[in-house]
Amino acid sequence: PMLSTFFVLTYAIVFLLLGELRYRKKLEGFSSPRERAAYALPIIQGVFRKILRLSHVTVEVEGMENLTSIPKEEGVLFVGNHRSYFDVIIGYTLVDRPTGFIAKIEMEKIKPLRRWMEALGCLFMDRNNLKQSLKVIIAAIKEIREGISVWIYPEGTRSEGASELEMEPFKEGSFKVAEKTGCKIVPVSMIHTREILEAHFPSIKPQHIKVCIGTPIELKQLSEEEQKHIGSYVQHAVKADLEAMLQEEKNA
Repeated sequence: PMLSTFFVLTYAIVFLLLGELRYRKKLEGFSSPRERAAYALPIIQGVFRKILRLSHVTVEVEGMENLTSIPKEEGVLFVGNHRSYFDVIIGYTLVDRPTGFIAKIEMEKIKPLRRWMEALGCLFMDRNNLKQSLKVIIAAIKEIREGISVWIYPEGTRSEGASELEMEPFKEGSFKVAEKTGCKIVPVSMIHTREILEAHFPSIKPQHIKVCIGTPIELKQLSEEEQKHIGSYVQHAVKADLEAMLQEEKNA
């Protein structure tokens, strides 16, 4: 496990240092944020797939047709449960369209990483600063309208519960992006990601991850009450998919 950790860290550091030198000029040449994000995405997907191989992490996905049925030029709001840094790595290997994550503002301090995140359309949120958080939501609305999808973790932090089903409540404010744009909400549920790293930090351990891409949710098709409590509604959808995957494993 420690050898895997060494290889992953070495590979990531080398890419961040050399990758920026190789691609920086090209990335700066795009006038459209969507074009830049579309160019950066396959590069980062290749890096993250390599990290998963070095970590001996395998990923099994169900429901991919729920995503591929949505036109690729259409921005969507991805919503997931959050238990590991590896959620983001796995998430990026699955998306089929330019996508930016809303990340905590501390990530902005790592300059080589920040440049790649910005190229992808990632946004940095200071959850302790309401004014800054609102600016990020406005930026996310703009990205969706430009065809860049946005991925959020509405719990606001990584869950450390013993069970996959233990989640913090999904913050209702996180869904303003969908309310203002009318974009589809795509629930993405993952199990066992915490077992890769966080459960025994700093060692990375081999793990088989299961992912479910749920049925897209459209606000306009929901009742007024469901729209009013959209956070709870989406969390219920994520939890139902988690329960189904865990039950499948139990029956296997």
